[in-house]
Amino acid sequence: MTVSRPQGEVVRVYKIGGPALEDPGLVAPLADEIRAFAGRVVVVHGGGRHVERMLGALSIESCFVGGRRATSPAAMEVVEMVLSGTVNKALASALTRAGLRAVGVSGRDGGLVGARLEAGLGRVGVPEGVDPRLLRGLWAAGFVPVVSPVADGPSGESTNVNADEAALGIATALGAASLIYLSDVDGVRVDGRDAERLSSADAERFILDGSISGEMVLKVRAALDAGRAGIDEVVIAGRARLMGGFLGTRLETPARAEVGA
Repeated sequence: MTVSRPQGEVVRVYKIGGPALEDPGLVAPLADEIRAFAGRVVVVHGGGRHVERMLGALSIESCFVGGRRATSPAAMEVVEMVLSGTVNKALASALTRAGLRAVGVSGRDGGLVGARLEAGLGRVGVPEGVDPRLLRGLWAAGFVPVVSPVADGPSGESTNVNADEAALGIATALGAASLIYLSDVDGVRVDGRDAERLSSADAERFILDGSISGEMVLKVRAALDAGRAGIDEVVIAGRARLMGGFLGTRLETPARAEVGA
């Protein structure tokens, strides 16, 4: 799927995780950056560490397979409670207190995100369809949508979708010009430093040799998919970006690299 932009509309999607969710001191800088953007904004968030803590407190087993959390029906109840409840409402409230009119919703609201299930991982899904009408309605009313990545599965069941992939699906459906992944790293680290730019060929090579591993693999692959879909600016960034420092690693597909050459 490639992006299709309504004439005159400029959209940026932020995916928020890590310190941006856990450090109250980063909310105001995030709100300032969103306010400074001359266009429409959607915030999609994760919250894996919050989920992990609650699963542990309830003695519900959890494991990761290829960067995805295998999710039983019991674990899915916790995932939805934490992501669409506690984390979603806390972030929307904090952004509102920082001067934005933010509203928290989940991928299940208004049929926003539908997902197909991944074999062998229980209630884990991959975005299969996004209906952005809810987001456009919130924009029209003057709100910034804050989206939990919990989605509807094939039978309407709650489904655990990786937030990076949910952000990509939403950005593509909206024809976003910009997708910013904010997490617990300031960029993609290569040879001991955060790279300013990373080509698709180099990214694939670093994944194969293990230099890029774990959850960062999903993040980088989602970022490269976003570039191939036609999203002009795809960046992996962290705390430094919000504090006026390193802006993050820009992921480049061959077509974008040629344009910037």
